[in-house]
Amino acid sequence: MTIEERQQYARDMFRQHPAYFPAQHREPILNGRVLPGMAPFEARLAGGAFVYHVTADRKVWPPGSDPIKVLWAQSDRPDDSRIVMRFNNATQFQDKKERPFVVLFQKGKAVEIKVIGK
Repeated sequence: MTIEERQQYARDMFRQHPAYFPAQHREPILNGRVLPGMAPFEARLAGGAFVYHVTADRKVWPPGSDPIKVLWAQSDRPDDSRIVMRFNNATQFQDKKERPFVVLFQKGKAVEIKVIGK
């Protein structure tokens, strides 16, 4: 997906599901920046393509649960799942240089953003 396609998709999601996208996250999402406090779906809209690792909260999710469902459920039902998403884009750090980074989530919200291979 190009940046423009990602932005249009984000705008469509804002219209369809306004409760999932707080006002303070909308501009950063459109600018391609993942911020602390974002849910995994918001991070996906902001950061673009990603790879991930999910350890589902066993109090909520049965063994074999689809990790993508676990990711997206964090928007309205955050839990104790351990989630790491890895991105590589040129918009996160606003220096026009593509950089890989990881986002760590707790209770369904981004809590740490780390550059990889600094």
